[in-house]
Amino acid sequence: MTTPTALLRFVYHPPARPAGLREIYVYDSRDYDIARVVWQVCDQCRYGSINKISIDEGWQRQGLGRRLIHRVLRDGPDYRWVTSSQSPEAKKFFPAMSIETGAAFTERGPSCSHSGPDRSTLTTGRTPLPRTVIEHNI
Repeated sequence: MTTPTALLRFVYHPPARPAGLREIYVYDSRDYDIARVVWQVCDQCRYGSINKISIDEGWQRQGLGRRLIHRVLRDGPDYRWVTSSQSPEAKKFFPAMSIETGAAFTERGPSCSHSGPDRSTLTTGRTPLPRTVIEHNI
């Protein structure tokens, strides 16, 4: 395990379509996958959904999840945000993030009609996936 001050790499996978899935994978200095967040936003509905957030146990409680949520919210400021089913840890995390950010993070709220198939479905079709980028300022 590396330390929290170690260099981290945030790799962003943009959506293949406007309301499609977005992902950020976080890698430590040895290229271990230590965190991931998957979300969608719909600008037409002003809706955002956090579908998954996971942090390696050795990296929890060090601010990484907080940083990822702040990055996710940049894509939909003042949108209505929902999450997928929440683990016991998430049931503590999201209320704290709600206080900090002002976003409600409703568990299993209503979905948006514009969000379509997930990334795995898109990779089997003819739609090319957008190029991944290294994110900075997370």
